[in-house]
Amino acid sequence: MRIPSHLLFCLSTLVLPTLIHAQSSAVQDAVQPQFTPPPPGTYTLPTIDTVTDHTFLDTKGATVHLRDLTQGKIAVLSFMYTSCADVGGCPLAAAVLHQIDRRLSEHPAFAKRVTLLSVSFDPERDTPAHLAKTRDMLEPRTDWHFLTTASQAQLTPILADFNQPVVKLNQENGDWSGLFRHVLKVYLLDANHNVRNIYSTGLFNAQLVLNDIETILLETDTQAATPRP
Repeated sequence: MRIPSHLLFCLSTLVLPTLIHAQSSAVQDAVQPQFTPPPPGTYTLPTIDTVTDHTFLDTKGATVHLRDLTQGKIAVLSFMYTSCADVGGCPLAAAVLHQIDRRLSEHPAFAKRVTLLSVSFDPERDTPAHLAKTRDMLEPRTDWHFLTTASQAQLTPILADFNQPVVKLNQENGDWSGLFRHVLKVYLLDANHNVRNIYSTGLFNAQLVLNDIETILLETDTQAATPRP
């Protein structure tokens, strides 16, 4: 039996926070894959792609730009929607970002060089006010923004730029089920909006992302300290 979309919306204020804090073995296995990331600086992260500037709405309904939110910072950007109950999808992304947020908060000098961005692809239901409630329940300790768009028309070019496919799933009668088909993608952006890594289910945990962030920061600091001819 499919859950009506209006009921999904009512439940969505609890879905992500509940699954993030859940102690089930399935969530823990998904959030903490069994592998040890290489130490920071022992590898390189070549540029995969480059994204342009985009406009969003923050949790206060104000217009904000990607370039302003990420100026001089490494960004971890996740596309999601708050009604998603797929453990290996949006809740996994939010859970890992929650872990990153907590670990960053323990190192203020490191944290001030990083921003976390959770971007909804469900602007119809994930309004600024709704995302504000989600943010309040997750209680960010660092620079973690929850963003949406004013319309689907504004969202479409953003998804295209990041190559993030998203499709609405319909019920047998043609009505929208309230669910989306999407592939989990979380993007690591350097200060120049170059995509340096893309994470997905099976190879995504907080320590890996933190090591990647530190690797880019070491690279940036080395370049800044190198005398120009």
